[in-house]
Amino acid sequence: MLDSKLASLRSRRSRNRALLLVLSDMIVVAASFLFAYWFRLQSGFFLRTIPLESYHFLSLGAVCLVWVMIMSAHGLYRREVYLSVFDQMVGIFNSVNLGVLLVLFLAFLTKFDYFLERRLVLLVAWVLAITLLTGTRVFLYRGLFLTRIAKDPFRCRILIVGAGETGTQFLHLVRHTKDHVYDVVGFLDDDPAKQGTKIEDVRILGTVDNIEDTVARLNIERVFVAVHRPGQNELIDLISRCMRSKVPVKMISDQFHMFASEGAIERIDGVPTLAVRDTPMTGFHFLMKRLFDATTAGVLLIVLAPLFLVLAILIKTIGGPGPVLFRQTRAGQGGRPFNFYKFRSMRTDMDDAVHRDYAKNFVSGEAKATAESEADTPVYKMKRDPRVTGIGWILRKTSLDELPQLFNVVKGEMSLVGPRPPILYELQYYKEWHRRRLDAKPGLTGLWQVSGRSSVPFNEMVLLDLYYIDHWSLKLDFEIMLRTVPVILFGKGAY
Repeated sequence: MLDSKLASLRSRRSRNRALLLVLSDMIVVAASFLFAYWFRLQSGFFLRTIPLESYHFLSLGAVCLVWVMIMSAHGLYRREVYLSVFDQMVGIFNSVNLGVLLVLFLAFLTKFDYFLERRLVLLVAWVLAITLLTGTRVFLYRGLFLTRIAKDPFRCRILIVGAGETGTQFLHLVRHTKDHVYDVVGFLDDDPAKQGTKIEDVRILGTVDNIEDTVARLNIERVFVAVHRPGQNELIDLISRCMRSKVPVKMISDQFHMFASEGAIERIDGVPTLAVRDTPMTGFHFLMKRLFDATTAGVLLIVLAPLFLVLAILIKTIGGPGPVLFRQTRAGQGGRPFNFYKFRSMRTDMDDAVHRDYAKNFVSGEAKATAESEADTPVYKMKRDPRVTGIGWILRKTSLDELPQLFNVVKGEMSLVGPRPPILYELQYYKEWHRRRLDAKPGLTGLWQVSGRSSVPFNEMVLLDLYYIDHWSLKLDFEIMLRTVPVILFGKGAY
């Protein structure tokens, strides 16, 4: 009961700190624009003065709200960001730049030429916003917060998985760093000889299989995986078990090349950590992605309508008997089935037994590499599939067969970017950690498509999907879509 009350109090304090930051940021942004208004319109430094009108204040309120939303999208209200000097400064700079560009863009669209004619207002506001936000957040607020939290009994309660050298070093670092103040509740380790022992004064509480009970019983808020040089399979299994805890999981390891670029890594006093569960595709971020998907797919369907007609005629005339569209039941987000559309590229008089066997072997890692496959790795799609027609081979090579999935995107069953939707019979061969790729909506393109497409082994494909799910952003979506273009043009990895 007491632990539950303490957890509730910690959560309430965390929300209050975030709300205080939001209020502080809105005041700073408003002050920056008000000073810029005054300097340009009423200071007397220019030839004529202009009184402040009601629309100035209305536009100021809208700017403040939009800028706070942009800062939230950059993660500036997350605890691990507002306690990091570097992350805050980067986030502030990017947010203010994007905010200014958005104001100019909206002014252009609405023909509200105030900002376009008086660009000095935006220039002064830009300089002041960066300076004041950095000053209040990095030097004033952060300093006061760290001073308070160092004496606070309600610090973030963490569990360290791995009681070896890496875990011991991380414990020492956490207790001596000034930037990140955590309360290390205990360790978990699978070594029987370590059970019940202590490192410094922190007890080893059990094995990783007990993680769900330990997290719930001790109100753990975050799990850090600290294992020295694990093998790929060991690391995958360990993270899969830790994710059952239903709290954010961060990995401390030098094996980040398997998961992410440096930009996705958060550093705690110089030690790199990688989030493997902080999925950002929720709430406001989900709405942004859905709006972008629906708008873009709708526009593409209109623009590409003539191409759809040409392809339909070609499939009907030289693609053999059968419908223009191929419809198949696939697994969507959460494993929910949906009707998946493609332009038909295969004959209709052959069964899928061969592909079923190949899919089973591919997912289980038993598929044999073909003589033509790159790097002697088994491929996701069968090369020289006997079911594919002549026009179908061209459609597959150029990925034009995927275009009807734009209808799935408009209907909300798919996204433009995301993991590819598996065929239902493939799911029976999935391991537990494979199923995490079903946490997001399936997409037309994704990280694995721009990383070799069909030539990427299944486990690596899933790792790429999990990285995308855990580190999604609109920026990442844009990057993947841009990288998809040359892949389609040159047909790399398509069969």
